[in-house]
Amino acid sequence: MPKNNYNQAGFSLIEVLAVLFIVSVALLGLVSLIIQNIQAQSVNKNNLIAYNLAQEGIELIRQTRDSNWRAGDAYDKDLAAGKYYIDYLDDKPTTIGNGLIYLYNGYYINYSGTETGATPTIFTREIYLDKPADYDGAPLQVRALVTWIDRSHPYRYELRTLLFDWK
Repeated sequence: MPKNNYNQAGFSLIEVLAVLFIVSVALLGLVSLIIQNIQAQSVNKNNLIAYNLAQEGIELIRQTRDSNWRAGDAYDKDLAAGKYYIDYLDDKPTTIGNGLIYLYNGYYINYSGTETGATPTIFTREIYLDKPADYDGAPLQVRALVTWIDRSHPYRYELRTLLFDWK
């Protein structure tokens, strides 16, 4: 006859529940860390895109200055103080009124996107030009401001430079 041994050592229900609680708290921390990492990657990606869009805006203004030199015009022709938008298809910057103009995959498409079926990105870019009237030969101050909203949080990236009349 087999011997039934009911007094063998084992885990109680309380011990099992305690271990499950500890494991679940550890997993919760790990999942929270993964989610935070994914969100940080999204912010970093958008910061990198914003930097490149700001740099592109400054380079496009620099291109306008250089084109003016090549044409024999004043370096700051079509570069009066103000708020502008420009993309690689434009010869010169265009004044922005009130409101924001969104970029469509790196450039502006007919400023609404409805005719081409394009959808706007989350990024806007504004170029601010200022030339102090204090003295003749003052450099052109260029500021590229890229803004976007990600998960209901506004972000901005600003890049500044000075353009001189070297000619």
